Amino acid sequence: MVDRTHKEKEGMSIDQLKTGIGDVPGHHGENWRLKTSPQLLVENAVMWRDKPALRKKRYGIWNTYSWQDYLDNVKYFSLGLISLGFKRNEKIVIVGDNDPEWWYCQMGAQSVGGVGVGVFIDCTPPEVKYFVQHSAATFAVAKDQEQCDKLLDIKHEILDVKKVIYWEPKGMRKYTDPWLIDFREVLQLGRQYEKSHPNAFEDMVKTGNVDDISCLAYTSGTTGLPKAAQLSYRTLIAWNYALWKYYPIYLGQDYFSFLCPAWAVDQILGFVGCLEQGLVVNFPESPSTVVEDAREISSVIELAGARMWEERYRNLFTRINDADWLKRTAYRVAMSIGRIYVERRQTNQLNLLCEALYKLADQLAFRSLRDRMGYVRSTVCLVAGAMMSPELFTFFQIVGIPLYTYYGITEAGFITMQQPGDIKRGSCGKVLPGREVKITGKENEVLVKADNAMMFSGYFRNEDATKSALQDGWYHTGDAGYIDHDGHFFFMDRISEMMALADGNKFSPTYIESELRCSQYIADAMVVGQGKDFVAALIQIDLKNVGQWAESKHIAYNTYVDLSQKAPVYELISLELKVINARIPERSRIKAFVNLHKEFDADEAEMTRTRKLRRAPLFEKYGEIIDGIYSEADMITVDTEVKYRDGRKGSVRAQVKAMRI
Repeated sequence: MVDRTHKEKEGMSIDQLKTGIGDVPGHHGENWRLKTSPQLLVENAVMWRDKPALRKKRYGIWNTYSWQDYLDNVKYFSLGLISLGFKRNEKIVIVGDNDPEWWYCQMGAQSVGGVGVGVFIDCTPPEVKYFVQHSAATFAVAKDQEQCDKLLDIKHEILDVKKVIYWEPKGMRKYTDPWLIDFREVLQLGRQYEKSHPNAFEDMVKTGNVDDISCLAYTSGTTGLPKAAQLSYRTLIAWNYALWKYYPIYLGQDYFSFLCPAWAVDQILGFVGCLEQGLVVNFPESPSTVVEDAREISSVIELAGARMWEERYRNLFTRINDADWLKRTAYRVAMSIGRIYVERRQTNQLNLLCEALYKLADQLAFRSLRDRMGYVRSTVCLVAGAMMSPELFTFFQIVGIPLYTYYGITEAGFITMQQPGDIKRGSCGKVLPGREVKITGKENEVLVKADNAMMFSGYFRNEDATKSALQDGWYHTGDAGYIDHDGHFFFMDRISEMMALADGNKFSPTYIESELRCSQYIADAMVVGQGKDFVAALIQIDLKNVGQWAESKHIAYNTYVDLSQKAPVYELISLELKVINARIPERSRIKAFVNLHKEFDADEAEMTRTRKLRRAPLFEKYGEIIDGIYSEADMITVDTEVKYRDGRKGSVRAQVKAMRI
């Protein structure tokens, strides 16, 4: 397919987003204000002073903060930053969990004209050093003692950082380094600064421009060092505008923030989207309580990574299998009715009997599932970060969770999206308004038309990469895809990750891996086969679910390695692969596999922090296993180096079995 172009236009609203100022008419009656985030916050505090803006769960209790509370914390933090020497256009690195303090700190820096830089909380000190040095940050914010220790470890290598501000004082009492300062002390400095500089905050906020850079959003870095996409306020507003075309939202509805704000998702929704529409941002008590906290909130929108949706699917199936016979039977009957309903709905063949049966199934089975998972009030749920199996989409549609898929990238936001009433299995929906997509070349590369509202502002400190990606007004995504005769877009894979067997037959490892993760017993997998006679897989079993299965079969085990190499577990995975192979094209089906002796680990550079596989390091690390599979060996001895988070190194020696299907 060569140079096939598809575009969607919406008229004046999109054009005004590109060049205008002021308000833009919305899709459902609301206006989109073309202002910076601090300007929006000031306006909201005037309009909705005592209405809820943020909510944080602490010690089992939800604590609510009004728009005025939000503004006061941002105001005094920004003034405190100024008194410490922070200047316009400087960068502030933030590493921590989702907490109101992250919002206060980023918005406070933006109020001064600064730029936010998020860092994943599980990054190691060398990774933190890269983000700090590359962004040229002059201040850092850390949640707690653990994050402060990381920064102290690299203090001699990040000399431009003037201060490290922490917001969780527990464990910090004995730290005497003047480089560290408590968040509350910064607020106090801000209050003192205001006394001698009245109206300084308001004047600084007014000088902000909608085309200023809001944040640096780092790419996942699957094939190299992460690049920093510069995102302006206008761009973030335009992406929200495109997202909410099909889904109305209302003042005071809840948004649940649990994905690290280092990812672009919360920069789009948690900051700008919630400010624009007056949504309440809710923060979980801790990462371990996300599921139960989400159930209490039931966010109007949820955008989660594919692996999160897959994990929920696996855990749900495990609970269903553990239920008594009557509940299992009722569930299976309900699923059969639901599958027929979804298939007929997608082909416009619904009848009264089908609708009535589905309503009954919903009352008996699906409603309680949605409540248990926290989606009783959800308007739209989206999959982010990676491809997910169409089979899982069908499952969530059946149980009534409004899950949709989209195609998007850090540099351009949402590009295509499924629309209610127009869902085609396997597709990523149609091109969104204001976008133009072209499929070109023998590899079917996806190109996206760039403009000054819907596109990023280039890579920070990397002009060569910017020029390479942006050519003649088109952004070269490096992805392969196609658009069918109905205008539905289908994502294939990263061009660099597409593989071909010895006979030239091409296959997408990402697609096959997404199908493998449909199994409740497979947590992750890496598919191989480049230049080989058949496709094989390196399987990471789901320790929790396989462990429960083993216990139900009275199979004793003591470690992950021991469990993964049990003969019954190999038989279990083999049966799962036979089911999955039926959904995969014949020449791309898995013919052999091994159960890995360890889990993939981002700390060992095997995955990105957004849980995407780093194939080059994996091919090198597991080369012995891959060679053993294709040499038809039955047992493969492997020595694997393990890096611990404190910097220590160890090794794991194990024998893994290669099994043919």
